[in-house]
Order: sequence, then structure tokens, then C-alpha cells
Amino acid sequence: MRIAVEGCGHGALEEIYEAMAETERRNEFKFDLLLVCGDFQAVRNQQDLNCMAVPQKYRTMNSFHKYYSGQLVAPVLTIFIGGNHEASNHLWELYHGGWVAPNIFFLGYAGAIVVGGVRIAGLSGIFKSMHYRQGHWEHPPYDQGSMRSAYHVREYEVWKLGMLTGDVDIFLSHDWP
Repeated sequence: MRIAVEGCGHGALEEIYEAMAETERRNEFKFDLLLVCGDFQAVRNQQDLNCMAVPQKYRTMNSFHKYYSGQLVAPVLTIFIGGNHEASNHLWELYHGGWVAPNIFFLGYAGAIVVGGVRIAGLSGIFKSMHYRQGHWEHPPYDQGSMRSAYHVREYEVWKLGMLTGDVDIFLSHDWP
């Protein structure tokens, strides 16, 4: 299986897929899978954009909405975790993971799946000690604080991943391990 890995997507899906296509053409092979390690920025609309904790100069729609609406289809199975620059409201709707668009899958705040015999697990968000032992108390409408704390890793999510049995072949995190 040929797997491409993108550190932070920052909403640049079209550019990422174009770079992959160029690599495929140059090397005469096809990727089977793209993994994105956070800051995917699955922004569907203006409401999502308003729930993304980024400086104003980086608050742009980018191209995910084209994949969400069906205008474009991801050319390769894409699996991602959340980072610290996400539309908190959108990813909260898929806390346990799920399809965000055709061929694009969110692993959830803590999740694992098997693709082509490869077990992939991931933990979304970043560590902040003040929120680690709390549950998720955030809810819409988000304010500036809850918009950020929503993507802070919780002990419960780490515990859930610790309950996995068997091997994990690939583990995704946004924070440094």
C-alpha cells in the first residue's frame, strides 16, 4: 500500500491532491491513501469558519466545501485527525468519527480503523494540562475560549485508545508524541 502523509493540511486540499498527482506521474505509481495529521480545516460554510480558532488573516474558506458539496471528489481515500486549527462545531458533530465528504474520513477525537489490512489509530487535538482531566463541556454557540478548548485532548480520549487490543500499524497525532 502506498500512503502519502501530510503534516498539517491547513485547508489546502486541492494543492495537496495536485502535489500527489504530480508525484504519481513522476514516479509512475498511484497512492492508495492520504493521511492528514491535523489542521485539516473541514470548513463547510461561514458558520464553520466563524468557529475556527485562527488569526483573522488565516480565516479563509479554502477548498473543503467543494468536496463537502460534491462539486469535487477526493481522488484518493483521505483519513484525517483534528488539530488546533479546526472548525470546532463541525468536528464536534462527528466526535466518534465519520465521513465528512465522499472519500474523506475523520477518525474522530480518538479512533481507529483498518484500511487494506493496515490498522490506523489517531488522537485529535493538542495537549493543555488545564483541560486534560475534564470532560468536554463545550457546546454551541462557542465563545473564544470554548472554541479552543474543544480541541484540547482529554484523558478519556487517551484512555479509549489505550483500550485497543492488538497492534496499531500507524498512529496519527497533531501534537509531538
